[in-house]
Amino acid sequence: MTKCPFCGGELEKRTVTHPQSYQGKIYILENIPAEVCSQCGEVLLRPDVLEKMQRLIWSGATPKRTTRVPVYDLAESKR
Repeated sequence: MTKCPFCGGELEKRTVTHPQSYQGKIYILENIPAEVCSQCGEVLLRPDVLEKMQRLIWSGATPKRTTRVPVYDLAESKR
């Protein structure tokens, strides 16, 4: 196994869900292959995976589904 570059923990191969912002919109990408640190939780994505994610979003392909996402603004929060 590889070591986490941030904390030295063990990296594990997993699939993750990754939010991505593009042109003022949030896209949710599922089943992204990644390495996740078992100690600190840092998620590392390979460059080829990042390129594939970008191409998919930039292509304007029809998404599998759409969903509503709540938005909170901490600057306006009274708590």
